[in-house]
Amino acid sequence: MEMPDLADLIWLFEDEPFSEYEDMVWPVGLQSFRLRRGTREALFSLDPTSDEAYLTMYEAGEETMSIGRLRKLESLTIEKRDEYEGLVLLFASGDLDPLRLQTRPVIRLSWDVMPLGVW
Repeated sequence: MEMPDLADLIWLFEDEPFSEYEDMVWPVGLQSFRLRRGTREALFSLDPTSDEAYLTMYEAGEETMSIGRLRKLESLTIEKRDEYEGLVLLFASGDLDPLRLQTRPVIRLSWDVMPLGVW
């Protein structure tokens, strides 16, 4: 999977990655980045060795949405233009639209998916 350098991910999420296990450091195992803006928070977790990602969104400390085991990722790309910053996840199959996590000026998620039953 193609992805930005660790320094670029740290810049985007404004923090170092952390792991549930102290002995796991980048890029080994599941690494998480947490970003807060106002009352919104995004927790983005990535396992660079298995090409899997997880995303959980919070509003005022309450979980509002969680997407787990995003697999078969082709690439992660950082987008930056004017006041906009974000992360784009592209899937290898090409059948799914990219998932976009906006990180600036606000945290916002956009992903067009087919209704259940169409897959």
